[in-house]
Amino acid sequence: MSARRGFTLIELLVTILIIGIVGGAITRLLLSQARFYDQEAQLRRARFVSRTAINAALSDLRMVEATGGAVAATATRITVRAPYAIGVVCASSGMATTLSLWPVDSTMYATAGFSGYAWRDSLGQYAYVEAGASLAPDNASVCAAANVTVLPQGRVVAVQPGLPAGISSATLIGTPVFLVQRVTYEFKSSVALPGRMALWRTIVPTGQSDELVAPFDTAAKFRFFVAGSDTAQSAVPISLAALRGLELDLNAQSERAPEGMAAPKQAQVVTAVFFNNQLK
Repeated sequence: MSARRGFTLIELLVTILIIGIVGGAITRLLLSQARFYDQEAQLRRARFVSRTAINAALSDLRMVEATGGAVAATATRITVRAPYAIGVVCASSGMATTLSLWPVDSTMYATAGFSGYAWRDSLGQYAYVEAGASLAPDNASVCAAANVTVLPQGRVVAVQPGLPAGISSATLIGTPVFLVQRVTYEFKSSVALPGRMALWRTIVPTGQSDELVAPFDTAAKFRFFVAGSDTAQSAVPISLAALRGLELDLNAQSERAPEGMAAPKQAQVVTAVFFNNQLK
């Protein structure tokens, strides 16, 4: 029986060198894959920020009335009269007007801040009533007497001041009316992520302000669609009655920079929302 030859020192050194090369390559591969995965994760996070902002803004802005819904606007801030309940007139005494409101989400109705109401005349034009406006429950019998049906889960309310006294009863009953709340959307400093920008939503009558989503780049802004143009402009329209929609430049960011990078990932999403509450 012969003795088996062992490894020489040179063979051991070569083996260690090969293992080191292979191990280093595997380590670099794992590091590269980990960084790639983190970059993709942060990019998805940035896209999520943009999508969340779109969903939040669309819920209010799509229902804004075209000719009088916008109250104030800058590149980073927009205040609108957002409808939150709609109905028809049952009766009006001059001092107050009784409305039959259609069913609406109870949470939305309870959290809304009443700013006033708008009514549509026989020409299809909306008139807003905000100064000194108030809202209170009313008696459903008023609507029954006017042959106006109160739908299940609907509400009967009285608004003050009432519609103008000169409207004939034949025209008055059934006049469309919607309740509005002033809502402000604004890009400003984030509380959740200090030093970054966030999209905020404020209910003006109640002062309730919520940070909807963050972070955004400082380039995030609103642009404006005006009547007669299909291209958004950066300048605020001289007359907000000409405003027909908004372009949202949502330059969203990830919360942190991916591994191996110095800056957060960005997702630039540009979308438009048009005021649908208008005569077609």
